[in-house]
Formats: sequence, C-alpha cells, structure tokens
Amino acid sequence: VGYLGKLIPQKGVDHLLAALGLVEPVKGVIVGFGRYRDWLAALTYALDAADPEATRWLAASGNADVELTDTQIAEVAGLGSRVTFTGRLDHRYAPGVLAAMDVLAVPSILAEAFGMVAAEGAAAGALPLVARHSGLAEIADALESSLDRPGLFSYQPGPGATHRLAAGIRTLLALPAEERGELRDAVSAFVRRTWTWERTAERLLSAALA
Repeated sequence: VGYLGKLIPQKGVDHLLAALGLVEPVKGVIVGFGRYRDWLAALTYALDAADPEATRWLAASGNADVELTDTQIAEVAGLGSRVTFTGRLDHRYAPGVLAAMDVLAVPSILAEAFGMVAAEGAAAGALPLVARHSGLAEIADALESSLDRPGLFSYQPGPGATHRLAAGIRTLLALPAEERGELRDAVSAFVRRTWTWERTAERLLSAALA
C-alpha cells in the first residue's frame, strides 16, 4: 500500500499510517518530501513501539487525531518494519513506483481540484483508494461507475476515517489475485482513454467550439 505526494498535514498521511497499523502484515511505502516528514517518522516509531503516551503526545504536537485506542496502539508493534519512507522521488520515476503498488491511498483532508495522483496511479495500474470529497470524489465516482463497483475505490472522510481507510485497504487486498489484476487493467484503461492530456484537450476544445 503506498502514498505519493507532499508530506504536509493536509494530506492525511497520519491517517494512512494509523490505518496500516490496523491491517498487519501489509507493508506501506511513503513516497514524497515535506516539512511533515520528521513528524510522520516519529509517529511511526511511536506506533512501532506500541507506546500510547508517545503517540498521543505526537498527535497533539502535530494537531492530529490518531483514531486508535490504547489497546489498538499496543497491537501495532512492529509497524516500523512494515513502513518505508523513500524521500523525494523524481517524477519521471513515479509510474514505475505506482505500478509496484497494489493500492494507492490518497487520504487527503484538503479539498483537491482534481485527484491527479489518483488518476496517475490508476493509469499505472495501482488501485486507488481516495477520501471521497472535492475533486477526489470525481475520480472515485468515475471509476466506480465505469466498473460498476460502488464504494470500492473510496471511503468517507471525517471522524472515523482511519478505520474506514483500513477497511477499504482490507477489501481491496482481500480480492482474489486474478480479480485484482483485472481491476488494475480496467482502471488503467479507463484513465488512459478518459484523462490523458490529449483527451482533456479534446474536451476543452469541443466545449470552446460548442
């Protein structure tokens, strides 16, 4: 399960880390850079140590809400060995990294004009799992409608989002390998015929000439 983007509070990566703690033994990769990197690494270490006190302190210092009980925190020991922070990655290498992900999480809590990362991930064959709001909802609606799989690629934001994100990850990874492969091909094909720069330009030109 992966994330690709800036490491800033508004991107909701803390929700993903907490969700990964609930879906052992799934591995996660965090690709990106930003001022939140050190805080996210510290949160990972606190969860890795199954230390509720340190986790709560970090959550308060980062103005975050780690939606795990003390019991759940105690059960996620070892998270550090399952999560890798890659640091900054040149965009030309992004398609290869995205293709290696089974699930691409886009847990942003910030309104997005368009889910560009989710679209790029789907084009590369990663199954997107996005917070259903703003432009991200557009991605989810289009993919879920085209494949007739309502709710498969999205979860509701707000209180409890960490657990809904974890449930979405479980659902996608529980699919038979053959079905996941078919879905990867389907979302990639949909994006490539719908949201390429060429198709976008064609739609804009058609609208302008109408």
